[in-house]
Amino acid sequence: MKRFSIYVVSLMLSGTFFIACDDDESNGKLTFDKNSVEVFVGEETVMKVRGGVAPYTATPADETIAEATVDGGDITIKGVKEGTTTVKVTDKNGLEATIAVEVKEDPYENEKGDATVRIKWDTYEKIEGRDEGIFLLTKAEDKTVTFSWTNEEEVESLVLTFKDTEDKIGAEGNEEESASGKEDATPVGKLTVTVDGESTDYDVTSFRLVQAKPADDEEGTPITYWIAFTADNKSGLAVAPLTVETE
Repeated sequence: MKRFSIYVVSLMLSGTFFIACDDDESNGKLTFDKNSVEVFVGEETVMKVRGGVAPYTATPADETIAEATVDGGDITIKGVKEGTTTVKVTDKNGLEATIAVEVKEDPYENEKGDATVRIKWDTYEKIEGRDEGIFLLTKAEDKTVTFSWTNEEEVESLVLTFKDTEDKIGAEGNEEESASGKEDATPVGKLTVTVDGESTDYDVTSFRLVQAKPADDEEGTPITYWIAFTADNKSGLAVAPLTVETE
């Protein structure tokens, strides 16, 4: 009888232990998948919240700088004007955590009204109508996007390639929208610069879709894409309609 009592008490203690662990896990501190965020004016970024108990609320300290909305465990932050602020996230039980937010002006804001087919990076700039050659923006079935300018003699070229895993380029519904691309320290593509037949490769470490819309703002005309990228720690921009989708 004594052994049975010890067994029951052990089970009760074990149950209490597991309940406590579960309770701690659901009511622990709130954390995010990023410690802070940078977002351009008029654009959005999404952060994941972990811990705590849903539903969550998100409250910006300064709503004139950034807005915040919640969908499940996703916190969407939209830049309103340039500046810094914080967003306080609160769970159902009152647990709180804050996200540091910096809103910047888009460095390519002035470029959005110019749909000239071109590529610019470092000291290079090629513009259709001024620089002779062939401009192409293509996307392959494996989601590799290629922007290229090649002169008529084929001894000079700028070729940008990257993987568009989230289908920012060429996907329906992206018209008239800006979207954040992948930002990573590891290469996501390559920029090959050829001058007088000599080629140099540079790692592309990030890209983002700045804007996508019909070049003449008329529905049914080819969509032009403004694509910002970083290669060799230098920013660049490629602007062109998607001319070819290859299999």
